[in-house]
Amino acid sequence: MPHLFSDFKPSSASDWKNQIIKDLKGEAYESLVWHNENGFDIEPFYTQENLKHSYEPAFTHSNWEICVNAKYKDEKHLNAHVLQSLDGGASAIAVNCHNLDLDKALQDVELEFIQSTFYVCDEKNAIALKNYFLENEYEPNDIKASLFIEKFHSQHDFETWKKIAPHFSSFHNIKTVAVNVLPYHNLNCYAYYEVAIIFSALVEYLEFFAQEKKFPEQDFVIKTGVSSDYFLQIAKLRAIRRIWNVLKKEYNIANNLYIIAETSLTNKTVSDNYNNLLRSTVEAMAAVAGGCNELIVTEFDALFPVNTKLSERMAINQQLILKDESYLDKFADVSCGSYYIESITDAIAEKALETFKGFEKKGGYFTCEEKNIFKKEIAEQAQQRAEALNSQKQIFIGVNKFKNEKEKISLSDTDIERLKKMHINNPVLNFELEKGNIKQNIS
Repeated sequence: MPHLFSDFKPSSASDWKNQIIKDLKGEAYESLVWHNENGFDIEPFYTQENLKHSYEPAFTHSNWEICVNAKYKDEKHLNAHVLQSLDGGASAIAVNCHNLDLDKALQDVELEFIQSTFYVCDEKNAIALKNYFLENEYEPNDIKASLFIEKFHSQHDFETWKKIAPHFSSFHNIKTVAVNVLPYHNLNCYAYYEVAIIFSALVEYLEFFAQEKKFPEQDFVIKTGVSSDYFLQIAKLRAIRRIWNVLKKEYNIANNLYIIAETSLTNKTVSDNYNNLLRSTVEAMAAVAGGCNELIVTEFDALFPVNTKLSERMAINQQLILKDESYLDKFADVSCGSYYIESITDAIAEKALETFKGFEKKGGYFTCEEKNIFKKEIAEQAQQRAEALNSQKQIFIGVNKFKNEKEKISLSDTDIERLKKMHINNPVLNFELEKGNIKQNIS
């Protein structure tokens, strides 16, 4: 027994490759290489030889907050939804404060015991939120929240943020440096491109603080999406933290990065809708394994004309199962040291940094926004994904493979308009409308 492992000669990467070529019996080894859409090849196997250096964990926390979007527009229903969600196991809420009576919407919600995300549209809206905290006698350390402004597309929006942030300087646990790239994710951009946009936006903040010679003490926060490409999405979130560590050294700061992840709308269907439940569960697992601090699972019927109470409940239950039955909240960065995931984490980080530098040469985040560079390039990426779906290079069960031929669904003109207003680029839904079982009722 003492010599059990020493009796076996270790195999090199060359040994493995030669064995694979032998087993292929004449078929080209290159046929097993995946030319990934993110601009790098994924090999059929990985060994220690693929690792560039020794790796530290990308993150050290194990648990995450279960967040729900308080999406109702009237205060009564919003309040009921929030209270029911918190009672059902949620530990965080996200609220858009625009045109909202906070006293009614947040009645009986004890903010000091949960994590919150607030969206404000302007300084007036921000002051109303601050006054709500003061009038309800919350102490400076009571509120643990992330604060986003609804729009962050221009220098004018940045000036708005400069006016808003100081109002919350006395609240020590409110993170006001926030970047939301979920809209770009839901336009269906590639993983590396999403990461590049994140850091293009973050650098606008960092350069401002560097000029002011004063950095905030609070964590920086980003909100991003996560799709069902499991290992790549894990690698994407880890790459974000890896690049953040580079920026921390560059700007000589100690701020941590708080990541809010939300499951994607780019791959959800209307037909065979319970497949959405499986997809969003895979996405939730990827978000957790990738190190998110807070997770929103979109309801599996989010694209449907009417959402069900079942889907709202399941969005929480999916995460409870991952915690209480799968114990995913009991370990940190399970991917650390994985030959495959470490390799593609490096690849995404390198491609994202290269792309980010390209944005900087073009003038930075706001210039790219104003020239519509992001949306144009993402539109091309989304088109390539649509072509892969149409040609069955990318398989979606229940859509372009193993369709439920018995299921017949019709969407009205109103339903179609509602989907358009969601501002998503979903080639799966488009495929269903054009070739699948969904019919559009023309009135």
